[in-house]
Amino acid sequence: MMPVFYTSPDSINNESLAILGAEAHHLGKVMRLKKGDPVMVIDGVGNGFRCEIGKKSAKSIQCKIHSRIRNYGEPISRVTVAAGLSVGTKFDDVIQRVTELGAVRIIPVLTEKSKVKLEDEKRVKNKLSRWRKVALASVKQSGRSVLPEIIPPTSFTQLFDRFDDLGQVIIFNPTRGGQGGQGGQTLTKAMLNNDSRQVTVLIGPESGFTLDEVNLARKAGAKNVTLGHRVLRTENAVPTAVALVMFLLDEFS
Repeated sequence: MMPVFYTSPDSINNESLAILGAEAHHLGKVMRLKKGDPVMVIDGVGNGFRCEIGKKSAKSIQCKIHSRIRNYGEPISRVTVAAGLSVGTKFDDVIQRVTELGAVRIIPVLTEKSKVKLEDEKRVKNKLSRWRKVALASVKQSGRSVLPEIIPPTSFTQLFDRFDDLGQVIIFNPTRGGQGGQGGQTLTKAMLNNDSRQVTVLIGPESGFTLDEVNLARKAGAKNVTLGHRVLRTENAVPTAVALVMFLLDEFS
């Protein structure tokens, strides 16, 4: 597989493109690629370019475009991940894994049981910057061409009012019995008659959702689903749920 690099769409024209900044440094100084070497360059909005390295400088590397591949490495389905914020760097792991699996949008959700409080705008900005870097690294590693959109943290109560393009929403609960007798069904039953390729995976933080949150989601049309009798850690539960949804959408064939 050719090494993959990123450049912004405004650095691309019909016959050539420029790799700039940190990406140029990584190509030239870290990987030590040379003039004439083949590379794949993605633009983050669905295009992959098979290129040949041309003129090199310290801050810019010019590449000749040989071919363009639309939706390079991308799933047909549009899966959004709305996941409860976790403590420490666990959410970094979530972003890394769901990006590799093909998620196109990630919404960090602040729930009633969230242990994370983000009230400082500077702190939110710093986290978004780090999360986008994690997502970019995962896009390149997994051979995708779309950089997932990472939304600023959103409260659970605002989720359904703020977004009208969530598609089929599946809310995952830790146990088969659900909460308050709201018995969760299996994922295969929830998606049995699914004709939509727009799905939102809604899953809580370490301590899960409250009954009020589950009921709010159900009233908004979400299907209450279980991952079985075992309780998974957040950083495992989210990618597991996304992988199962992708499998049922036939994205692994």
